[in-house]
Amino acid sequence: MTTPNTKVECVLNSLIRNYFKGSLLFSVQPEDAELMTWATQRAFLDATVHSELLKRYPVKNEFSKLFFKKLINFLEPYQEVHDDIYEFLCAAMKSESSDMFCYRHYVIGFDLQDIITIKETNNMVVNGTTGMRTWEAALMLADWALCNKNAFLHKNVLELGSGVGFTGITIAKHCKIKSLVLTDCHEDVLKAINENISINFHEYINANDNDMIEEERNSRPNIDAMMLDWNDDDEIPSCLVPDIVIGADIVYDPSILQPLCNVLERLFDRNVELEVYIASVIRNEDTFNDFLRILEKNDLSFCKISLECSKFIDWDYNNEQRCLLKIIRKNKNIILYERLLVSAPVSQPQISTFRHMR
Repeated sequence: MTTPNTKVECVLNSLIRNYFKGSLLFSVQPEDAELMTWATQRAFLDATVHSELLKRYPVKNEFSKLFFKKLINFLEPYQEVHDDIYEFLCAAMKSESSDMFCYRHYVIGFDLQDIITIKETNNMVVNGTTGMRTWEAALMLADWALCNKNAFLHKNVLELGSGVGFTGITIAKHCKIKSLVLTDCHEDVLKAINENISINFHEYINANDNDMIEEERNSRPNIDAMMLDWNDDDEIPSCLVPDIVIGADIVYDPSILQPLCNVLERLFDRNVELEVYIASVIRNEDTFNDFLRILEKNDLSFCKISLECSKFIDWDYNNEQRCLLKIIRKNKNIILYERLLVSAPVSQPQISTFRHMR
């Protein structure tokens, strides 16, 4: 991963990344503002509001107004502010756009050309679903996947509760998978998933196979989106046999824990070597612990994967209420032994010994 090699590049890179992802959590120190010359400000504008990407997929207008006002406040005591910054702010203030949806652009690593663009909303709930925004656990899981690309190499990946699709799309673009199926149970969410697939894979969608060399055709993953209601696991298509299942922020409602495990059981029946990775920001410890108990009840083994810090994607690694689980089906011999222990006298070893991965 290439990193900025000068102080000016670091300041510029930070501002661009914050603007792309719609964050106002930035500051410009006086010594940094002194580096923001007319030319550096121009470079910021060229990379953001003047770029073809943001002209086509602009960030939210209200955010732009707040961002540029804050930036001007940092710059004015130390620099002559670029005319185009004032001009853009004036245009943004005149605009009456109030669309609840916007585009966020997530930079992968330090390469400002390596971007995942997602149409989403700031709202927690839209039309009865929480799936219309990118949640912290999705960033966390995607970052872990980018650090462990070999685990996904040439694999068929299924995402449960995909939301707007950030995690799956990131893995599909960077991990050389064979196929990806993104799923959700809400029509509006599926519409958003398909739109975000089109945004990020337009070169595949619009490409003519006859114009592509064989290597390009072979490296192109198959990507689909489908409706999947966990309460109706009998309707999972028989052709759906993933090697890896992923899910982010899908363990939050007690009523869906057993249906989720039922889906996992059905998929393990189709592939005993299946691996499942579920990332969570734990909002209710009782609910999360209930999920772990249901996993055990369904003879599914789990271990917690250590996550120390963000590597390729910014996420809040200081939040201690986070967890990434790897889930597999228990070895049949272990299952048999555990069942024997359950019926054995109390003096026998406790079955909790076998809770985690073999």
